[in-house]
Amino acid sequence: MVNRTLKTGLMGGIMVLILAFSGQAMAKFTAEEAAELEAKAKATEEKFVAETKGAKELLDNAKGVLVCPRIRKAGLGVGGERGQCVLTKGSPERIYYQSTSLKTGLIAGVSSHSMILIMNSDKALSKFTSGKREWEFGADVSMAVAKVGAGGDIDTTNLKKDIVSFIFGEKGLIGDITWEGSRFKKLDVE
Repeated sequence: MVNRTLKTGLMGGIMVLILAFSGQAMAKFTAEEAAELEAKAKATEEKFVAETKGAKELLDNAKGVLVCPRIRKAGLGVGGERGQCVLTKGSPERIYYQSTSLKTGLIAGVSSHSMILIMNSDKALSKFTSGKREWEFGADVSMAVAKVGAGGDIDTTNLKKDIVSFIFGEKGLIGDITWEGSRFKKLDVE
């Protein structure tokens, strides 16, 4: 009986997560939401530059910059991540994206973080902004995750890769040893 109750609870939790993430993905993306996302992205970039030594030079030299002001992550055994992002450099006009990721493995909790993707090559930028509706790490291009030390120093080991990801501003509590693949889908402003 306990095993059945546990399975039912776990399946119910999974369904809640799926509905929570998919409901937002199906909603319209309005011009007001785009303006709000741009303002949050600008504040995120400013915080990154203020707190990370060498960040301004990285952003200035990048071919493209994608800013995700807040990505939410939640799960219990199975979970996901979701956030909205904007390409702030690399296109004559702003391009908006929905970032999603399905996670499986040892995961429990809820958290959020900010992410900045720096595209160092024209090839990586072109793949990211091409006419495709979806773009996925691993399938389309590989990415390096750069580390920022306690003093705000950047680990320069991976900075020359085509795409470098900076994750910072973690809030919440989550235990996470998982497999994941992030997808980015273009959003049309309505």
